Amino acid sequence: LRFRPFEDVCGIGHTKGISSIVIPGSGEPNLDSMEYNTNPYQDTKQRREAEVRSLLEKLNPNMIALDPSVVATVEASNEHTRLERLREQQDEDEEKKPEQKKQKSKKRGRSKIQTQQRRKERAVIEENIKKLRESRKDDDDDNNNDDDVDRSNHTNVVRDKENNALKDNAPVALKRFF
Repeated sequence: LRFRPFEDVCGIGHTKGISSIVIPGSGEPNLDSMEYNTNPYQDTKQRREAEVRSLLEKLNPNMIALDPSVVATVEASNEHTRLERLREQQDEDEEKKPEQKKQKSKKRGRSKIQTQQRRKERAVIEENIKKLRESRKDDDDDNNNDDDVDRSNHTNVVRDKENNALKDNAPVALKRFF
C-alpha cells in the first residue's frame, strides 16, 4: 500500500495482484500547513522559507562555520567609511540609471510618418510666427518715431499704386478678388 497525497485514487497491492480504489475526499488537503513542503496554498514568503530550508538540508553541517567572536557583536565603523560607501552606492545608481528615451507614440492605426511631418510643420510655423511677432514689434517701435511716420505713409502710397496696377492687369475672372 503506497499513499499518494492529494489524490482520490489509492493503489493496493495484494496476493491476487494490484487493485485501485477511489477514496472520496482523500485528495482534499486537510493538513498541517507548517509541515515541510506539503502546503499547496503557500504564499511567496513560505515558498522562500521552504526553498532555503531545503538548500540548508543539502549542506553538510561540517561545511557551516561561524566565528564565535564575531557573532552577536556590532560592527564598529567610523562615519568616514560609511559616507564613502554611501557615495559609491549613489554613483553606481546614477550609472545604472537609464537615459531618458524619446516618447513613443502608441497610436495604433496611425502612421508615424504623418505625425512626424505634422510635428516638423508645427515647428516651422512656430518659428515663422516668432519672426513675424518680432518684426511687428520692430515695426511698431519704428512707427512710434515721428520721422518714420512719413516713411510709412510713403510705403502705403506705393502699395496702393502697385495694387491698382495689379487690378488693371488682372483677368476679368480675378478682378472680383481685388
